[in-house]
Amino acid sequence: MYLIAKSVSKWYPELFLIVSVIIYWALTATLVNPVAISLVVLLVAQLRFKSKTLGIALSFVFMLLSFYMMLAIFSDIVNLDFFYPRGLLMLGFGTLYFGATAYFAFILLRKNSTTVNERLPIGND
Repeated sequence: MYLIAKSVSKWYPELFLIVSVIIYWALTATLVNPVAISLVVLLVAQLRFKSKTLGIALSFVFMLLSFYMMLAIFSDIVNLDFFYPRGLLMLGFGTLYFGATAYFAFILLRKNSTTVNERLPIGND
């Protein structure tokens, strides 16, 4: 069981972002959503082909989208008449959800931006 969890753990950023896009797609209540379809296709392609360029681009897209949505939540909270029941729920859930999305986008960026030396050091290299 530990080996299965360890082997799947390298896919956590992509899997979380795929689930996040599917949740977004379900909440829009439209069957044909070109943004959601293209994001899911790109994330599945990233899982399949492991392109560093695509991974870096996707991570920047998801970071920008999550920060934009956090700003949208804060602007909605400012416009509320009463903060306590609805504003607290929006602030709590939105910060956790979009914060987790930004975190996994950052992990995806870190995973794809690491470089590995292809040669062994010789002497004083």
